[in-house]
Amino acid sequence: MAGIKPTSCADYHVAWICPVANLELLPAVLMLDEEHPTPPYDTHYDDNNYICGTINGHAVVVASCPQGETGNVNAGRLTGPMFKTFPNIRMAVLVGIGGGIPRVEAPEDPLEDVHLGDVVVGWPGDSKPACVYHERGRSKVDGQFEMVGTMQNPDWRLTSALGSLAMDYERGSTTFDDQLARLQRHKKTKKFAHPGLEHDKLFEAGYHHVGGYRSKCMTCDQSKLVQRPQRTEEDQHTLVFHQGRIATGNAVVQDGELRDKIRERCDGALCVEMEAAGVDANRRCLVVRGISDYADSHKSDMWRLHAAGNAAAFTRELLCKIQPATVRNMEGVSEAPWLVPLPRPQSFVGRKTQLAQLTTYTLLEGRRLAVYGLGGCGKTALALEAAYQTREQQPKRAVFWVPAISQASFEQAYQEIGQLLRIPGIAHAKADVKKLVKARLSDEGFGQWLMIVDNVDDDSILFNPLKEGSGADRLIDYLPRSRKGSIVFTTRIAKVANDLAESNVIELGELGKEEAKNVLRTRLFPNHQHQVEDEATVGEFLDMLTFLALAIVQAAAFINQNDINVSDYVQLYRASEEEVTQLLSEEFQDQGRYRETKNPVATTWYISFEQIRERDTLAADHLSFMACTASNDIPELMMPVQGSQVAQTKAIGTLKAYAFITEQEAARDGRRGQQEPEQQERMQRPTKVFDVHPLVHLAMRGWLKAHDQWLDWAAKATTRLVEVVPYGDHSAREVWAAYLPHARHVVGVPEMHEAEARMWLLDRIGWCEQMLGQYKAAEGTHRQLVERRERVMGKEHPETLKSMNNLAEALTGQGRLSRQGKYAEAERMHRETLALTEKVLGKEHPETLASMNNLGLALCAQGRYAEAEKMDRETLALSEKVLGKEHPNTLMSMNNLAGASMEQGKYAEAEQMHRETMALKEEVLGKDHPDTLMTMNNLAQVLSDQGSRRFESATYPDAAGERSIATLSLADSAACIHAAGGSTASLPLAESTTCIVAAARGSTFHWAAHEHRCSATRKLVGKADDMHLLRDLIGRPLDEKLHKDCVDSRYVNAYTEDSGW
Repeated sequence: MAGIKPTSCADYHVAWICPVANLELLPAVLMLDEEHPTPPYDTHYDDNNYICGTINGHAVVVASCPQGETGNVNAGRLTGPMFKTFPNIRMAVLVGIGGGIPRVEAPEDPLEDVHLGDVVVGWPGDSKPACVYHERGRSKVDGQFEMVGTMQNPDWRLTSALGSLAMDYERGSTTFDDQLARLQRHKKTKKFAHPGLEHDKLFEAGYHHVGGYRSKCMTCDQSKLVQRPQRTEEDQHTLVFHQGRIATGNAVVQDGELRDKIRERCDGALCVEMEAAGVDANRRCLVVRGISDYADSHKSDMWRLHAAGNAAAFTRELLCKIQPATVRNMEGVSEAPWLVPLPRPQSFVGRKTQLAQLTTYTLLEGRRLAVYGLGGCGKTALALEAAYQTREQQPKRAVFWVPAISQASFEQAYQEIGQLLRIPGIAHAKADVKKLVKARLSDEGFGQWLMIVDNVDDDSILFNPLKEGSGADRLIDYLPRSRKGSIVFTTRIAKVANDLAESNVIELGELGKEEAKNVLRTRLFPNHQHQVEDEATVGEFLDMLTFLALAIVQAAAFINQNDINVSDYVQLYRASEEEVTQLLSEEFQDQGRYRETKNPVATTWYISFEQIRERDTLAADHLSFMACTASNDIPELMMPVQGSQVAQTKAIGTLKAYAFITEQEAARDGRRGQQEPEQQERMQRPTKVFDVHPLVHLAMRGWLKAHDQWLDWAAKATTRLVEVVPYGDHSAREVWAAYLPHARHVVGVPEMHEAEARMWLLDRIGWCEQMLGQYKAAEGTHRQLVERRERVMGKEHPETLKSMNNLAEALTGQGRLSRQGKYAEAERMHRETLALTEKVLGKEHPETLASMNNLGLALCAQGRYAEAEKMDRETLALSEKVLGKEHPNTLMSMNNLAGASMEQGKYAEAEQMHRETMALKEEVLGKDHPDTLMTMNNLAQVLSDQGSRRFESATYPDAAGERSIATLSLADSAACIHAAGGSTASLPLAESTTCIVAAARGSTFHWAAHEHRCSATRKLVGKADDMHLLRDLIGRPLDEKLHKDCVDSRYVNAYTEDSGW
């Protein structure tokens, strides 16, 4: 079919490449309708030889490699200059011979399996690559081999014509016979004839050829032939073609076992050859191969010409399906180069601020920007969306995607960039691909480009030398620099972001609520999307997943796969820690993530943790320790002390850089600012407080358990907390109070229930809870300890007796805060403890004296003052004898005896004893000690009860500053006046005065110091009419000078709660 005769190189639009000149060139030329003189071209740059002509009106240029020079490298050398000499090439076909790969199982229809002489066209039609590099891949731990190299798919017009041809083939309406007849024009037509069915022999893959190359397998064992359906004589006159994947490499394959491995590796490839990659480096093409052998050791020349002729006839038939005008009017390669291996994220929503920031910044000349955040927060999705928006908004700007998962993935991406850009020499076996790509993109003549270097989570990949030696190149040295190009990095590590882009960084945090809901909606199947309208359930769902993008995507996949509701997922999540770990580790498919990476959010963090373990063992230890404590409010001072301060700082910095932990610095500074300077010094607050991301916390616990390290770290955490949690030392209350939630968390670990260290930690927790007035909690703690020590040590062991005594104190404390009280149980426990202690340790043992002292308090609390006085006198006498008059326990006995005396109206005796006690406590404990203040308060009550005003003007200079003992006396007087039925104005006076003193001390008083005020308060709340007044007084804001932990307020609050009001 004649058309307009081309006159210049620019008039040719179809390139026919046949690399093997002495075999594939002749049948190609025989397919031409007419041959034209080759137009003149610059032979200085291009030393190829061309044959030009037409096929069905298409202007076709045929090119072949020099004889004996085949393979990918030479094919690249051929086509590189060719496409420059013929600038308007719109369509390319690579036509020749290849090795056939029979199917795994032979089909019943012999025409459906690959036989010698058949044609395989590279287009499987399964949305996967048409051609793959069978030599580029990696072996995985499970024995699988993953391909990492693919080529561009052919032009859609060719594949569309292929669809029409396939339909004609099924209907028997092709004109293959006409095309094959063209081969008969040659005087040696027998060269293209069918060699005969008897010579189509497929041997077992493991059976090797016997005899010489030209022996035609005459000496091979015929019993080793693969048994499969045979073709008929009629079939040999039919051109049979297959659409399938083609594998390409750099060497001829002559091994049946390797051939079968290639089939497996390359997803069922039907043909193997060795030139497609070279052509693809310069222009995408359709690969057409006639099968001349089975890529095994039985290879011979017998089928080569026949196969080459069939491939040429097939290609001509295909071109006849395409209108020449369609090809001529096709746009050239004008669109900017685009190499992004991942699809646009369908669930990408929101992130408008970050996306605008990213887009705006990359528009600036020669910039580098880094996006960092916790693994799974959506960094890759953000970068992908930016890439696709760049393509839409700046179609002339090239976009390249470079995964930095490994050195191999980085280099593979550079190889593909070089091929896409058709960089001369890129396909050469010894080409320095990275250097060539860097040079090309650094040339400002190339134009505008954007490169996204994704997943720089292992900084050693970019920054470590590629070879040994201090001056060796690193991958980062191969990143191009151009005023017209920008690079965006994504990483989990803040430090890496800073190293790559300095201050030009974007931190990506959790999604907003609406953004998270939209992600969930787009990821759920349509029949589940209505559930997003359930605000309560979805709110709980998103809260527990911390609005983390990957966690939401993973959960949605689980919901879809198992056809459950969002509420069902929430129940599974809440069931147990083991269930959560399993959910976070559940594998799922996500087309927006790399095939070689694991998708579960927990696995994502495990990879980061492995990196930390390799590079910063102290950081790994800290994270393992934190996994055993509560996830929030972790004081730095609570962490195990290891290494230097610099090492500690770097370890914390590593965990912060990975976004595994965050520092509460702003909140801490805010709290500190509310305190007076003197208090700040005395409080010794932890300098830093950290939070572990809740899901990371859970995932780390799962990792430790999976690696048999959980018990070790739980034991270490218990031991450390035993070291830092004291027995309620009032002087550092703000410090140890911060440790208390973590101590409670650790003792709750089931695997630690039988550990000895847990007993010691429970003992400390109970003491601290009592110091804080948390008597209910202290009771539970002490009960656990009593039960454990009785079982392990025996009921009469001294430590068991101590725990029993502490439990009794907690019960007494609860009695003071509740009208029902637990005095009877407390007294019973004290008497039992006293009897056992006296039996085991003796009457004069300090622990026995402590039990006697506590029993006296329990009796006094019940109003049995005479009994209490008797017990207190006996205890005081023994304490003075055994411990000495200045011992703190002796002083406590004196205080208790004075209290019992006062309650019986023996004011003079009580006053004298309180004065003596206060003087001794000032000397022994100090004026600021809570016990000293307690005695001062008790003395004030005695004075108030006696109606004395002798001390109203006397000041207490050091302990209370401007506050005076008269003020205390006034507070007590007010409480007592109200208790006698006086004005309600006396209660706020008592309350305020108590709070002032508490603020001056920054500490908590012993219960006995406030028993009289509590008594007055009970009388008030006993009157129903005044109950609301009490609540108002307690609930109103205190003056900023007053301490927030006012003891009386806490006691009364506890009282009203216990009373059920």
